[in-house]
Amino acid sequence: MRRNVKHYCSLSKKMVLGASLALIASGSVWATNGNSPSPHADMIQSIMQQKTIKGTVVDETGEPIIGANVVEKGTTNGVITDFNGEFTLNVPLNSTVQISYIGYNTQEVKITSTTQTLNIKMVEDSETLDEVVVVGYGVQKKANLTGAVASVDFEEQAKSRPVTTVSAALAGLSAGVQVMQSSGQPGSDGATIRIRGVGTLNNADPLVLIDGLEGSMDNVNAQDIETISILKDAASCAIYGSRAANGVILITTKKGKGRISINYSGRVSYAQPTRIIDMVSNYADYMEWINESGENIGQKGNFDQTTIDLWREKAKDPNGVNENGVPNYVAYPNTDWQKEIFKHGLINDHNLSLSGGTDKTRFLASLGYMDNPGLVDRTGVKQYKMRVNLEADVTKWLTAGARIYGDMKDQEVGNFSNANNYLRQTTPGVYPEWNGQYGYPEAPEESATANNLLQKLNDTNGSTKKTNVNAAVFSKITFMKGLTWTFNFNYKRYWYENRSWTHATDQVKFSTGEVKSAATKPDMMSTSFSNEGNWSYTLENIINYNTTIARDHNIAVMGGYQEWYKYWNSSNASLQGLIDENINVPSSATEMKSIGGTAKDRATRSYFGRLNYDYKGRYLFEANIRYDGNGRYGKDYRWGVFPSFSAGWRISEEAFMSGTRHWLDNLKLRASWGKLGNDGGDDVSEYEYQSVYGITDYSFGGKQVSGLAMTGLANAALGWERSTTTDIGIDVGALKNRLSLEVDYYYKKTTGILYRPAIPITMGGLTAPRMNIAEVSSHGFDMSVSWRDRIGKVDYSISANFGYTTNKVDKYKGKYKEGWGEDGNWYNNKGDVFNDSGSLSPVVEGHKLWEYYMKEPYKGSGKYYNNDGTVNIHGGPKDGMIRTEADMDWVKAMIAAGYEFQPNKTIGKNNIWYGDYIYADLNGDGKYGNSYDYRFQDVSKDPKYTFGMQMSASWNGFDISMNWAGAAGRKLYWSPTSGYNSTGTRVGIGLSKEIANDHYFYDPENPTDPRTSLNAKYPRLTLGESGAQNTTSSTNFLYSGDYLKLKNLTIGYTLPKHITNKLLAQSVRFYLSGENLFSIDSYPGQDPELGANPTYTSVRSFAFGTNITF
Repeated sequence: MRRNVKHYCSLSKKMVLGASLALIASGSVWATNGNSPSPHADMIQSIMQQKTIKGTVVDETGEPIIGANVVEKGTTNGVITDFNGEFTLNVPLNSTVQISYIGYNTQEVKITSTTQTLNIKMVEDSETLDEVVVVGYGVQKKANLTGAVASVDFEEQAKSRPVTTVSAALAGLSAGVQVMQSSGQPGSDGATIRIRGVGTLNNADPLVLIDGLEGSMDNVNAQDIETISILKDAASCAIYGSRAANGVILITTKKGKGRISINYSGRVSYAQPTRIIDMVSNYADYMEWINESGENIGQKGNFDQTTIDLWREKAKDPNGVNENGVPNYVAYPNTDWQKEIFKHGLINDHNLSLSGGTDKTRFLASLGYMDNPGLVDRTGVKQYKMRVNLEADVTKWLTAGARIYGDMKDQEVGNFSNANNYLRQTTPGVYPEWNGQYGYPEAPEESATANNLLQKLNDTNGSTKKTNVNAAVFSKITFMKGLTWTFNFNYKRYWYENRSWTHATDQVKFSTGEVKSAATKPDMMSTSFSNEGNWSYTLENIINYNTTIARDHNIAVMGGYQEWYKYWNSSNASLQGLIDENINVPSSATEMKSIGGTAKDRATRSYFGRLNYDYKGRYLFEANIRYDGNGRYGKDYRWGVFPSFSAGWRISEEAFMSGTRHWLDNLKLRASWGKLGNDGGDDVSEYEYQSVYGITDYSFGGKQVSGLAMTGLANAALGWERSTTTDIGIDVGALKNRLSLEVDYYYKKTTGILYRPAIPITMGGLTAPRMNIAEVSSHGFDMSVSWRDRIGKVDYSISANFGYTTNKVDKYKGKYKEGWGEDGNWYNNKGDVFNDSGSLSPVVEGHKLWEYYMKEPYKGSGKYYNNDGTVNIHGGPKDGMIRTEADMDWVKAMIAAGYEFQPNKTIGKNNIWYGDYIYADLNGDGKYGNSYDYRFQDVSKDPKYTFGMQMSASWNGFDISMNWAGAAGRKLYWSPTSGYNSTGTRVGIGLSKEIANDHYFYDPENPTDPRTSLNAKYPRLTLGESGAQNTTSSTNFLYSGDYLKLKNLTIGYTLPKHITNKLLAQSVRFYLSGENLFSIDSYPGQDPELGANPTYTSVRSFAFGTNITF
């Protein structure tokens, strides 16, 4: 790189020289030999063998390189070059000196007795421009890409941090890629991935290919992955045609090379819940608040004051015993159920691999084991993974190989499927477990429906096992230079086996020893099984031809054929009546309760091709086409053509840019257009173009009997969804590629979206035919920028990415209309144009996909009356809550003037009262908060913005890295739920501390009541879960879902070579790592990343791990 020293100020020169001196001072060390008889003799010997060398480091133009590293190989003894590119270093005779600098090839020089002055000319490292990226059915130089492709060095990710699931580990690593977990439960903790948002009403998951063949990324051992490529635009995806409308993720596993090495990576992680909803655990407080909620609506309190006083008294002496010898903390419990259920755990993860190769063979074999007990008892998973990759050059013209991998999960069967719902359906007055028995509500006034959650978690025994096996063989024949034929055959098999049976337990009122709920009797015990399986094969033949004409014209042609077939089957049965729960096989039951089974298949066939052309690596062109047929559609509609075209111009290679080449390495402008298909994924059934029959009950001879009947209407014209995408991008590399920038703008239009319209109720129980009736458009941009450099002995990098996307339903069932009719009545047509007229996030033409549609709280000015004394309809409570007597007088005046406040309409404790919300009259009909006062909110659950940032640094064996990820521009509707976010209470249901400690209270008959709280965040407590004024679905329950998370922070240390050599190892690294360390958000629930109603909290973990290579 050319450097003009005149362009640097003297201050910079002093700073660089100062830093150089400091690093020289800190970097020089004495090496000692533990076998020396005397430390003084060692020192004299060392000094006599030292040699002082001087030199200069310049680039290819002769300009000095400032800050180049000159280091004695294998040690920390080194310096950096000064402002003139010069250095002086003391090294032992016969040692080797390494000279390195970002953007240049590292050089090595042997120091002998004749070495005096070193004049080093550094050669540019072209690796960055020659870097190859995995694309559809091949690789391309990154510099020659014309599509939007992001590459993730996942090998480095897996090595430096604990990865439980591959999908979740991608969060924040790529622009325009939204990665969100929906659960932290082991076995279900994979992430949902959306590439550039959502453009369909059906399955929007990207296509995942592992070594070119479809699979699940979470079934792959993270330690086996080398790179991950993410194809984002139609130009890069079109080669996969109908399967690629939602983007493509290409995972490439390691193949092994060079000397044989054994790699071990292991970690032990301490896991804890990130955030749980704090519930009231003081039972006396809980009872008082339940009483308050009843009194607020004019009812008598549920709990006697003597019961409340007794609980407070016994809490003072928790270890005392009652007359039956039962401890007070058991007989008078104050249970915190969140802490009882969500525990801490230790995750063990161990991986061992053997890899290597010669000039003719390459191999990798690996084994993985993970034991994740989960945060809740009996929800853990043990997972076993294996892989064998083998590749051999049989002859000069034939390469053949195989890739085989599999995994097996043993899942515990704790009944946690609805645990977050059960967590609110209990109270602190139930003790979890004592002396091997489960507790029952202790207070006489408590509801018998207050659950014992431990009993719910343990009421089923059994086992669940999931097994995947994937085997592929391949060959590559080279007919002549540039002409090859590749053959791939893949077979996949999946088994799911579940067995479950009743685990009978009592519920005991511990204070008296009375069994209040007896264990299930044997004749009511049940046993069940569910087996699922599928198998599939993929066959591919691919021809590639590459040639160069007249040295400057590079041409590559590819053509291929693929066929794919998949078959699914399932069987299940449930039986009742067991002699004993330990004898639980189906044949031991006495009564069949249900039995079922299904089978289906799907097939596709495809022809595809690609043409690449570039002139001098300056002008780039690519065309793709794929012709797909899918057995899901009728014969006249099952074939589709999916083309794409893209071009690139490497402006930096033009002659007129020669003056910038000392700082600008790459400037490329690219554009693409393409058409992709989508068959709806698993959201669409296999045979919907035909009429579907099923078992239906009907009346015959006055009796109910079963028979076959048509259950769904057919659509013989069912066809593809088609997505057309245009992309314009720019790539920049500067300052020896230390700085890189990629920016893309895109527009995507999906037509013929498969969806079911509503049909008249007169059609009976028939399912509506699925039709190609909807259109959705989306547009946005994504950007990534990175900087990597070295200062002295410190290598560091920082990168950031940002994505913006928004969508709109362009066509569905017509536009939504509302207004005043000629008859003077207000009308709307949501029954005709909504996908569901009762939905709060409907599909509606002209609006965002799943845009929220709901009521809003009233917003007034607080100026209650007009100057003429009449009531001011805009002058009510400022936030919509009736807080003061002036607010209440205004409401009464409005009602007297003929206005109406729904849903409760009238004034009264059990209707509209102090501490209640009123809702806006958005259509001006004088009825506040009625069914015509719903409005679109211009926001949905899908984020507009996604972003991430990564930082890393290393010095003398120490390394540190962090990864941030976030999303913004979305809201979550957490529906009013008693026990969590609703002030509507019920006996037997819990109460959150957030609401308990910050709810409104005012009694106009006793204004000085110490409970008075006029400025509370939440409305008054009311007994009753639904129908109350404050539990109306409205924007009060629409919360910001924005978040920024520190996904990972890792600190590691790699042992020096002289130590690892003694351990007979190539490399030894230890690290400490934290996952999901904290989140910056305002969401009041568990975790905004998991959505509004998660089933299992997310996990924070702290890991100690090691990576060892022998």
